Amino acid sequence: MGYQRIDNVEPNLFATKIGIEIHTKALITCSIKHLVRRRLYGRVLKKGDRAEWNICGNNITCMITEVEGISQKAGHSTEYSFQQPRSCDPLTMAEQKDIYITSLTDMIRSSLESSGAYSQLNIPVAKSVLIHGASDLCRRVSRVLSCAIHELSCHELLSFSDEEYGLDSFKAYNPLSLLIKNVSQAAVPSLIVLRDLDLLTPKYAGEKLKTITAIISACVDKISSSNAPINLIGIARDLKQLPDAYRKTDIFRQHMLLPIPSLPQRKQLLTYFLNSTKLKGSIEEDSMDDHITQISLRTSGYVARDLERLIRLAKLKSMRSRDVVDQFKALSLEPNSLSSLEWTDIEYALDTYKPSQKQLEQIESTMPKRTWNDLGGYQAVKDKMKQAVLLPLLQPEVFKKLGIKPPSGLLLYGPSGCGKTALVQALVSESMMNVISIKGPEIFSKYLGETEGRLRKIFATAKRISPCLIFIDEMDAIGTKRGFDMGSGGGGVNERVLSTLLNEMDGVEGRQGVVVVGCTNRPDQIDDAILRPGRLDQLIYIELPSLSDRIDIINTIMKRTSVADDIHPEELAKQTEFCTGADLENLFREAGTVALRDNLNAEYITNKHIQNVLTSVCERAENQVLQGNLDVYERLRHRQFK
Repeated sequence: MGYQRIDNVEPNLFATKIGIEIHTKALITCSIKHLVRRRLYGRVLKKGDRAEWNICGNNITCMITEVEGISQKAGHSTEYSFQQPRSCDPLTMAEQKDIYITSLTDMIRSSLESSGAYSQLNIPVAKSVLIHGASDLCRRVSRVLSCAIHELSCHELLSFSDEEYGLDSFKAYNPLSLLIKNVSQAAVPSLIVLRDLDLLTPKYAGEKLKTITAIISACVDKISSSNAPINLIGIARDLKQLPDAYRKTDIFRQHMLLPIPSLPQRKQLLTYFLNSTKLKGSIEEDSMDDHITQISLRTSGYVARDLERLIRLAKLKSMRSRDVVDQFKALSLEPNSLSSLEWTDIEYALDTYKPSQKQLEQIESTMPKRTWNDLGGYQAVKDKMKQAVLLPLLQPEVFKKLGIKPPSGLLLYGPSGCGKTALVQALVSESMMNVISIKGPEIFSKYLGETEGRLRKIFATAKRISPCLIFIDEMDAIGTKRGFDMGSGGGGVNERVLSTLLNEMDGVEGRQGVVVVGCTNRPDQIDDAILRPGRLDQLIYIELPSLSDRIDIINTIMKRTSVADDIHPEELAKQTEFCTGADLENLFREAGTVALRDNLNAEYITNKHIQNVLTSVCERAENQVLQGNLDVYERLRHRQFK
């Protein structure tokens, strides 16, 4: 008598059907299902039983949800039903308040759970989403829905040779099509994330663009027409840089813009990340709220990932400064020593960490820190700048109440050395805004169209990290009057740059939260169109300092300089009528040089040293003023252009 399998002889000895709920972060493939069947073979199972294994390097937990049949023993004839939970991981408190996570979660859940209803109503199921903006939420959404997530970069689609793109087989055997095929066979809810769509432009993709676009379009159609629980999510930073097919809904059926978190959203996120953490000296809740508000004001342009990394960096700094690692080794770590931070740790993190949106662009985004107290005089100018820039940032409701828009830009003009750049540095430090600093002449490129591209890139970056201040030094270099470069062999480059600048400044591109501040000492060369309302509509004349301004400037310089008691600010101010702030700084610097020349061990500057260099400094300052364009400044002050 030959050997016979026992389940063919007596099938009633085995369960007819067993339901299994699998908990794992891995993709549940046919191979994993087969291994689970083998592990369960011969075991007597009942509802609620659990089994845990490590299969192919993945931790897998199986829960028995149902057992049907006379017997409860798993065998060859048993039918297995596999399922994976979709909503086992709730949103955190910060995530619950994020409307974008909720919106994207609802989009994907609808396509996964209601595809049958859509088919009956003959409505196409939207299984593709294009996310563009600050950052993506795919990992958090996949965690909420317990979907498997698979990522692919467009770099991989662009890495083949031109000959391979020309093959007919490439349309079916490219990385994206193969990934979709493998995921479809698994038959579990999955997200396929296609990153770096920004590479799909003629500049980077070239002749490959048409082929890749056709492949992505075919893959989206295949997913939409199938019953596989798959969603394709494309990730791009700037939708406007993509080809028309991606900007429309021809390929990706739904679009979602993810803006930078606002101030209230940053406060919510920081509250969550600093939960159970005390800032040293902050005992009352109100005090902790004040600290969180201060951090929120200084983190414009930060996304949730940046804020989390910022707090992590502060905690690491705290550990290093308090030798926490050595305390661990000595087993002498005090309770709660890891749950507190000092404000200096936060300051270190803020000064060190660069948010992801700034890392994406090679653009100068820092300026020397100054305070208003570092700059003497010009109190009326300081007040005007604060009202134009800080008031809309801190109290936007006062403008809404009057139904008016805040100023969109400032132009600081006046003689060289009067402190225009220093005033902007103090403004940026005071406002805690992000800043992009550029110099007019340095933005020009010898390649056709690259200068205009740089300008567009600067404004696009500013919008992503808003509120942001764009500081353009030597504004006259890129805002030159039309016709200025005629006959100079420039090919009309100045006019093209001016046209691009006007287009970015006039509000057509929607630059909410972006303020432009320009500086120049040659305002007569700036095109009138730049100075119209909605562009640089606040003109601030930084004139030669008055007597009271000079007294204040001299007092400010003397506070940080070792000087003798025989130097009187009032008398010195009367002797320096034509001197700017820079001239007064130079006066004390040259006087210090004279003091060291007289005595290498000199401890302070005396009035004698000042008088030795006063005449030469004042004569040089007067000549510069008389040879300058004071008439031009006055005409602009009264808007009397001829």
